[in-house]
Amino acid sequence: MAIFATILVLGAGLILMAKGGDIFVDSATRIASLAKVPEFLIGATVVAVGTTLPELLTSLTAIVKGVSAGGNMQDLTDVAVGNAVGSMACNIGLILSVSFLLRPYPAGGKAFAVKGIFLLLCTGLLCMFCFFGGVISAAEGAVLIALFFVYIVINISDALFRAKKNAAQKILLVENVNFSAPAPHFSAERGQKKSALVAPFVLFALGGILVAAGALFTVESVCRLCSKLGIEERIISVTVVALGTSLPELVTAVTSARKGAGSLSLGNILGANVINGTLLLGLSACVAGGLVIDPITRDYTLFFTFAITAVLVLPILAFRRTSRAQALALLALYIAVVAINCIM
Repeated sequence: MAIFATILVLGAGLILMAKGGDIFVDSATRIASLAKVPEFLIGATVVAVGTTLPELLTSLTAIVKGVSAGGNMQDLTDVAVGNAVGSMACNIGLILSVSFLLRPYPAGGKAFAVKGIFLLLCTGLLCMFCFFGGVISAAEGAVLIALFFVYIVINISDALFRAKKNAAQKILLVENVNFSAPAPHFSAERGQKKSALVAPFVLFALGGILVAAGALFTVESVCRLCSKLGIEERIISVTVVALGTSLPELVTAVTSARKGAGSLSLGNILGANVINGTLLLGLSACVAGGLVIDPITRDYTLFFTFAITAVLVLPILAFRRTSRAQALALLALYIAVVAINCIM
C-alpha cells in the first residue's frame, strides 16, 4: 500500500510539472515579447532561477539536515553535491540533447558567447576547487556566490543596454508620427491593456509554483522507492535525484522545442547550470562550513561535466547553430557519467 501511494505521488508530480512547464514557457515568452527582451535573456535569468528551485531546495535541505544531525553529514553532503553536479550534467547531456534532437536551431551571438564562456569558466573553477584537496571550503563557497552575483550583473547590464536601445528606436518612431491625425481613444482599452500586462506575470508565477511543487513531489517519491532497494546515496543523488530535480528544465526544453522557442530553453539551461555551480554549491559550502567531495565526483563526474559543457559551448560559438550530431555527442557523455557512477 505504501509503495502504491508513493507511485501515485510520483504521477501527481509529473502531471504538475508537465502542466506547469507549459504555462511557464508560454508566460515567459509573452513577458519577453511585452518587455521587448530576447527569449534567450529571459531564459538565462528568470526562467533559470524558477526551474532551479528544486535543486536549490533539495541541496540546502540535505545540508541543513546534515548540520543538525551531525552523524550522517557526509551522506547528506553527497546528496547536495551529487544533486548539483549531476543536474549540471543532466541539464546539458540529457535535456539539451533531447531538445537538439527534436529541433536543431540557429544559436550563438553575443549573449550566448558571454554566458556560455562564463559557464565554462565557472565549471573549470569548480573542478580546480574540488581537485586540489577534495574540498569546497567556505571561502571557496563565498567565491562561488560572488560569481553568481557577477552573472546577475552581466544579465542586468545586458537588459538595460537592450532597453536603452529600444527606447532610442521608439523616439525615432515618435518623431515620424503625423500629429495632425486625430488622437486615438484609449480609455475603453486601458483596462484590457492593464489586465493583458498583469496576466502573463500571474501565469508565470503559477507555472513556476506548479513546476517546483511537482519536482519536489517527484524527487521525494522516487527517493523513497530507491531507498527500499538499498541503493547508495551518491548513486541516487547523481542519477535519480539529479534527474528528478532537472525535470522542470526537461519539461521547459521539450515544450520550448515543440513551440519553436528553442533559444528560451538554451538560455534556461545555461542559467540553471551557472546557478547550480555557483549559488547552490556556494551556499551549501558556506552553510556546512565546507563540502568534502567524494572521490568519484572529484575524479570523474566533475571533469565529465566540464567536457559536456565544452561540447555544448564551443561548437555553437564556431558554427552558430545546434545540430543532431552535437546532441548525440552530449548524450554519449551523459551516459558515460551515469555508467561511471553506477559501476564504480
